Amino acid sequence: MLTITTCLTYPEPPSNLLPLADALTRDNIPTAFAPWQNRPKSAFILPLCAWDYAAEPEAFGQWLTEAEACGQRFINPVRLMRWNMDKRYLCDLAEWGADVIPSVQTSSEKEKLEDILKNRGWREAVVKPVIGQSGRGVAKIRAGEVSLKAEDYPQGVIVQPYIREIETAGETSLVFLDGRFSHAVLRMPPQGEWRANSAYGVAVSPAAPPEKAVETARQILDMLPEIPAYARIDGTLIGDRLLLNELELVEPALYLHTAENAVADMVQAVKRVIAGRR
Repeated sequence: MLTITTCLTYPEPPSNLLPLADALTRDNIPTAFAPWQNRPKSAFILPLCAWDYAAEPEAFGQWLTEAEACGQRFINPVRLMRWNMDKRYLCDLAEWGADVIPSVQTSSEKEKLEDILKNRGWREAVVKPVIGQSGRGVAKIRAGEVSLKAEDYPQGVIVQPYIREIETAGETSLVFLDGRFSHAVLRMPPQGEWRANSAYGVAVSPAAPPEKAVETARQILDMLPEIPAYARIDGTLIGDRLLLNELELVEPALYLHTAENAVADMVQAVKRVIAGRR
């Protein structure tokens, strides 16, 4: 009835999602894992391990469209996921009033990047692929020293000022299930690193963010046209201020194993979608 999609690049499910699959199956929602490229035919799909879609976003988007046209339902709405695949969503959120790291979309051409750094007064900045995952292609640039390979950024880049606080504060990830705050983790890069991704040796530990940060994250979800069944909101804490780095609605690590009731809460969020109550 439900497939948690992996991908051909990483076909095996992570061990920390096996308890979720078991809990769903025990609750009369038979759950299996399969790569999204295999076009699973289950009635419901949870694409939590589609960790290579950024390498072929057109194919992934076509699959979303075709699966929905065939009557399959995704646990998060397709239109939200499609919007969230493209990091220009950060510019949308900023326009809607979210406290987002300033974000500019452009090509990866050296001249354009240098102009942005000059015009914004940014001595250092971070570039991210417009469509990217797991920190791949994320790089730090400095004014007068820009050098990127254009082929690494076929859809262009998002440019943001470098936030030095991440070196000491790390990145806080707040997980919301069915629109309610569930739990949070701190993702701390190792000394000398600033990218808070697993590929760069980040350490993950449970966190208790201040209530103001939780409320900020909740307000970001309220800006969306509909509330997703699951969401991860990543930000840097500067005092009790949460400065948004990313909003993850497609295939985020939800760290369900770090909180006592998280698996049960995720099961309930899935059941509400299946029952048509959201």
